[in-house]
Amino acid sequence: MGSLTEPKIPVVYFNKETLNPGTDSWALACKQVRHAFEEYGCFEAVYDKVPVQVHNSVFAATKDLFDLPTETLMRKTTDRPGLPYTPNWVYNPLFESLGIDYPSNHEEVEHFTSVMWPQGNEGFRESVLSFSELIVELYETATRMIFEGFGVERLHDSIMKSTFPRIKFAKYRKPKEDEANLGLRIHTDKTFITIVHQHEVEGLEIKYSKDGQWLVDAKPSPTSFVVFAGDAFMAWSNDRVIPCEHRVVMKEGKDRYAISLFTYIEGIMDIPEEMVDDEYPLRYKPINHLNFMKRYFVDEEPGLQYSPCAIRTFCGV
Repeated sequence: MGSLTEPKIPVVYFNKETLNPGTDSWALACKQVRHAFEEYGCFEAVYDKVPVQVHNSVFAATKDLFDLPTETLMRKTTDRPGLPYTPNWVYNPLFESLGIDYPSNHEEVEHFTSVMWPQGNEGFRESVLSFSELIVELYETATRMIFEGFGVERLHDSIMKSTFPRIKFAKYRKPKEDEANLGLRIHTDKTFITIVHQHEVEGLEIKYSKDGQWLVDAKPSPTSFVVFAGDAFMAWSNDRVIPCEHRVVMKEGKDRYAISLFTYIEGIMDIPEEMVDDEYPLRYKPINHLNFMKRYFVDEEPGLQYSPCAIRTFCGV
């Protein structure tokens, strides 16, 4: 039986007090996010700038999206690396997802909407834009805090300029009587940073790397966002941050929806000199993140697909 002292996902409040750089509250939040990343590889951001109506609207739009026929969802929307549409594969039969690149950019969202709905769908477009602007803003703020916590705030602006964001809408259908309830198998993200926002059905489980136990589920809430370090962040941090494994388990007998912001870095990303010392000698070569994504997801190189740590195989020293 679990004890009352079981570790839980750290919670950081992104509110008027903590979102004011230069204040004591901001400095404390920077320390909290660094500790959370180093100890857990993730944290829960309580971000009260997201109105309930925006939360409800974007998930209504998500349901409308997955009501479209599969052949529509498979239409080509981008030439960038990665998989815009992930169907119900054999090893993840309950899961499907679909992404939009640069989701806070009006032209990008309009293009995606016109591919899915040639007749137009203003409600979908506006719901996605309203939500995306907020989650991209959260990414920028959380990343600034993390960088300042590690003492590398000088690099924040260049990383923001190099960030390639993709928002992914995910649906996990409820399992049939003869199916297992695993919605998404155990994995770490191949991103720089991922931010996950859930609807109302629980299921996200996070593994505590220190002892291998599964943490208490992240509870869905309109103001709750789980911020994950990805494999590329691990390399960038020179192994100071280890991404946490996570999975989705379907427990409620209902369809589940989630929206995630996946971020990738364009160009060559060097390991900051501040991340290298006697305790952490240089462990990675400069990273071409998008090339890594292409070789992992598009080319499906066996050496990366079956590696115990793909990013280390790709660019480890």
